[in-house]
Amino acid sequence: MHSDYKTTRRVDFADTDMAGIVHFANFFRWMESVEHEFFRSFGVRVHEAKAFGFVRAHASCDYQRPARYDDELHVRLVVEKKTTKALHYRFEFSAAQEPGGAPEPLASGRLEVICVTRDTPGGPIRSTLIPPSIADQIEVASCFTPLSAPHSLSCPPPTALPAAATSGSSSPS
Repeated sequence: MHSDYKTTRRVDFADTDMAGIVHFANFFRWMESVEHEFFRSFGVRVHEAKAFGFVRAHASCDYQRPARYDDELHVRLVVEKKTTKALHYRFEFSAAQEPGGAPEPLASGRLEVICVTRDTPGGPIRSTLIPPSIADQIEVASCFTPLSAPHSLSCPPPTALPAAATSGSSSPS
């Protein structure tokens, strides 16, 4: 089962403005690209499937600091929610501020995608169930260590075991 995916990419000159800062819209391109890498990581090529596709129902991105030309971006996709017809992803972008430094948060984004199909080529699209061959390979992430806050998922605090479980007793108290 797959619930997250990590990759790196280098910021190209074409991704930046005259000041060498990445244009905000590129983060949306990168989110889609990483989503496709996520699917390919378990053998699915979405655009080769003629029977279905995924449309964007929601996209957002919050920026903490600029990405710059030649930065090595660390990108993480996490499956936040899964329904029979939709997937909700969270993306975390980070990069080192200095060569050899630890990656620091740049941006975080979200995509909600809906599985769709067409009855005829060029016909209207309609929502449909995510094919079992794909749905069965994807699960919601139970938790992860966020790259940035405050909107990141976090792991729940550990729960205390009942006294009976720690003493080896199997009888109810």
